[in-house]
Amino acid sequence: MFKIDLHIHTRLGGDSLIHPDEVVERARAVGLDGVCVTEHHAYDLSEPFEEISRTTKFPIFRAMEYRADNGHLLVYGVQASRGNFPPGLPIQKAVDWVQKNSGVAVPAHPYQQSLAGQYLGDDILKINGLYALEVLNGSVSAADNRRAEKAASRLKISGVGGSDAHGLHVLGKAYTCFPAPVTSMNELTTALKTGNYFPVWNQYYDGPKETVRQF
Repeated sequence: MFKIDLHIHTRLGGDSLIHPDEVVERARAVGLDGVCVTEHHAYDLSEPFEEISRTTKFPIFRAMEYRADNGHLLVYGVQASRGNFPPGLPIQKAVDWVQKNSGVAVPAHPYQQSLAGQYLGDDILKINGLYALEVLNGSVSAADNRRAEKAASRLKISGVGGSDAHGLHVLGKAYTCFPAPVTSMNELTTALKTGNYFPVWNQYYDGPKETVRQF
């Protein structure tokens, strides 16, 4: 199995305590085979990871986390920015744009309320064209994750896991297991479209663990 934390943030995005140079050592320490950096709203922010990945020979994928009108999307396989993909679009329009550009849009932490009290919630069930849903987020409550898992089941789509780390102590807490190595973003987007993967709690971390159904 090939283990990737599909959702991490670093200082490059301005809202995380994780220094880019710390990522690979921590990822290896917690047993990951790769990570995906998902800075907010701009693919270009994570560009320094190209060199870090080359020098460490560790797979680091670059994506982004996008804020739609009533929820967040993890956007894989599209080099988007505020210029060509402005924040705040209706979430269905945002999903359609990503898929039209050969990417994969995965709603993140759909049942986590924002500071303003907003969240996607059961509106997730109205979105068409999804390949996957984040059902195991290492930074939200167990109840929120359970609701997301049930939504994925109702939609008959696969679930992914990611830590949503903003601090080094969370990186790799949740991840996604793929049946074979993934070596490029093209391979990652192709793999995400197959549905052949499942989310996992990392046994490296102490505390109660939940078993998430393998999709």
